[in-house]
Amino acid sequence: MSESMSFWSFLKRYLRKKINLRSLNNDFWLPRKPSFPVILRITTQVSLLGIILRSMHHLRNFAIVLGIALVCLTQGLIAQTLQGTLRGQVLDRSTRQPIEGANVTLLTVIPSLNATSDEEGFFLFENVAVGRHDLLVEFDSYQSFARSGIMVTSAKEAVVRIGMDPTLYNLDEVELLPDRPRGNPNNEMASVSALSFEIEETRKFAGGLDDPTRVAANFPGIIATPFISENFISVRGNSNRGLLYQVEGIPIPNPNHFARIGSSGGTFTIFSNQVLANSDFFVGAFPAEYGNATSGVFDIQFRTGNQQQREYALQLGVLGLDLAAEGPFREGGKASYLVNARYQTLDLVNRVIDYLSLPTYHDLAFKVHLPTERFGTFEVFGMGGISDRLRAEEYDPAQWEEDLDRFRLTLESDMATVGATHTLLLGSQTVWRTALVGSYANQVDNKQYLDYSTSDSIDLFLRQREINEYQYQPLTLHTSLTHRFSTRMTIKAGAMMTQTQHDYLSRDFDYVDSVLFTRGDAEGQTRTAQGYVQGQWKPSTFLTFNAGLHYLYYDLTQSQSLEPRLGMSVRLSPRQVLSFGYGLHSRTEHWATYQTQIQGENGTVEMPNIDLDLIRAHHLVMGYQAILSDHLRFRSEVYYQYLFDVPVETTGTYSVLNLDELNQLRSLTNAGTGRNYGVDLGLERFSRAGLYYMLNASLFNSTYTDISGQRFNTAYNSGAVLRWSNGADTLSYGVGYKMNLLMGKEFRVGKKKGGNDMLGLNGALSIVGGQPYTRLDIEASRLARETRYDESAPYSLRNQPLFVFDFTLNWTRNHPRYTGIWSVQIKNLFSSTVPEYREYDATLDQEVFLAGASVLPVMSYKVEF
Repeated sequence: MSESMSFWSFLKRYLRKKINLRSLNNDFWLPRKPSFPVILRITTQVSLLGIILRSMHHLRNFAIVLGIALVCLTQGLIAQTLQGTLRGQVLDRSTRQPIEGANVTLLTVIPSLNATSDEEGFFLFENVAVGRHDLLVEFDSYQSFARSGIMVTSAKEAVVRIGMDPTLYNLDEVELLPDRPRGNPNNEMASVSALSFEIEETRKFAGGLDDPTRVAANFPGIIATPFISENFISVRGNSNRGLLYQVEGIPIPNPNHFARIGSSGGTFTIFSNQVLANSDFFVGAFPAEYGNATSGVFDIQFRTGNQQQREYALQLGVLGLDLAAEGPFREGGKASYLVNARYQTLDLVNRVIDYLSLPTYHDLAFKVHLPTERFGTFEVFGMGGISDRLRAEEYDPAQWEEDLDRFRLTLESDMATVGATHTLLLGSQTVWRTALVGSYANQVDNKQYLDYSTSDSIDLFLRQREINEYQYQPLTLHTSLTHRFSTRMTIKAGAMMTQTQHDYLSRDFDYVDSVLFTRGDAEGQTRTAQGYVQGQWKPSTFLTFNAGLHYLYYDLTQSQSLEPRLGMSVRLSPRQVLSFGYGLHSRTEHWATYQTQIQGENGTVEMPNIDLDLIRAHHLVMGYQAILSDHLRFRSEVYYQYLFDVPVETTGTYSVLNLDELNQLRSLTNAGTGRNYGVDLGLERFSRAGLYYMLNASLFNSTYTDISGQRFNTAYNSGAVLRWSNGADTLSYGVGYKMNLLMGKEFRVGKKKGGNDMLGLNGALSIVGGQPYTRLDIEASRLARETRYDESAPYSLRNQPLFVFDFTLNWTRNHPRYTGIWSVQIKNLFSSTVPEYREYDATLDQEVFLAGASVLPVMSYKVEF
């Protein structure tokens, strides 16, 4: 080594030559061939020790060598708080125009930090300590906005998108409070019954399993089925079939794995929380832009990928593999991508809980963001999923214990949606948005029975017992125009046309005559047209009116509906709001319902349901909301729903209001009604000092009438039956109830390393009333040799109430170049369960039931870099 060469230069040259390092600093050394960071840290430190020992003869550099050794060998002992980046964009919530000059304050650091949004609305905080942080956004003539609990890690940039509303007053004249606190919906036209999915918050909820639909069941007014195999949800006593899914403003087919024909649920959604932005869930009286739904709307928004930095995530767990990537297409560009792919199976879980069948599923979701200077913003998005579940038959007759052992049950569900949107700003107050979306869905739910070829044969073969196959391809075009006339008046109008190609086949088995017969077999095309106009008027600082009209037309039956929607909010004080809402809502029946075939006595085939009208519902809601502090909110709503023109059986007590999916369709007529009313209460503490909780309670009553006007409980009136006796008369009254408590706490751990790690403990306790069911008619079942129910008293019996506890533990470890997240989720920790179904077993000649899977443990490790 020459005299002129410093020891530091010699050390770097030696490292490059011997162990192929291209950079060196006191914190992290990156090799040309990246390896796992923990292993890298150990190996480089050991290598450094060898170099130091060999270099001890350079006495004049001894002090430098000793200093380097101390720094490297005590890295784990020195308090070193890791840092990350928090960036975002501030927009006008209605027009999507960027807001320049907004003051953004980071409240959770001392002293607080401030940033100002640029001409495109972007702001940036660098070198922010890892952990959760709160933001306050302020701008003249706009209502202030608060967002808390934003997670900043060392590996991924935290990116937030903030929509602000104009104000009618000067903020200096009132108490400085966030006028639109977090948790309020994205849709500014919503007055009542709107819940917001704050993704950062809901990711922590115990029992969510990264499934947005299961997360929704934690909110008041929403009850989920207790079975792990299903994520069906009932909104205020309605069937899941009344729920509408929308993505980027477009209705889509059922986006769930293992979706059954005619249902709006399945087992898991085909997209995870990884790709979601904050989204809205409506549980009643929704705004005029939503149609063809009678119970609720899940308005899903995909987030935009990071426009500044490429980021990746890999998760490996007992459910399988999860990959995600996002970032700009080129450095310095504004276009970005976001993609998430999963390949998952319950094989490992099946070894623990001995599940009835072995589900396998995989999916892909993505969004591409393409802004331009002059022609607006283009976005391309999509999702797709493939799932199949097989319950195999038992070929050894010696192992046959019940009829189910001889059945092969096949459930397949494939779904794909691809769409493009174009958003164009016309001046500073008008936005024009157009979307074109195409979808494909294929659902198979078949049964085969292992039987002998003849009565005296020992040869076994699979005999077809049920065929249920449905394939459809909707294509939807939606265009809308939003214009703000002033800070007091905003109007949005739009039109949507959907053309759908259908292919349906349904065959059932007559056990008496031992033949297959057809319930439906048809191909065809339908068109649905929808139009709407809605407006918001703020005559004063404390009063807001929302009003609109929605129009629905269905060409198959020539049915149409013009539906008024009204809403009003009264600000009683800066912290209290009283609201009212009304809406008339309607929807079409599933296409297969209209194609039901009935065999006449003379052998003719009739289609009695081909002229069914729309089912309709009046929603009336009154709500009260109080902001008890900047992180605590109380909400309550009283509601009444009256459903009419409900399809019911022409004879008997059958009603489509009790269906989870399409099965055993019959001859129907629009002569039934339904009634749901109740109260929802909620107390919610948003994350503060690592602690959050949500306490919800719902009391309700859900009933229906048959063609004769008799009133019965619906299948969703989960609760108890109260009876009063007055002499010879007895009055029975069903009261549905649901209560749940979610609570979680995050702790900073690893204080010797600067408290960079986060340990999260989360629990969810749900108490749900007993689910109604109908008694099995053994005699009728024996004669038919298949399940028959006593429909003279539908849903008159109840299961036991359920006490379900879910638990989640998350350990987030921040490192200089990556973040690792260990997670343990246990669904239904105490194995509380009820029968998933009851049916007649011809082999045993008795009623049998299958208890739903009682517990589901899910462990995973995720690395973000």
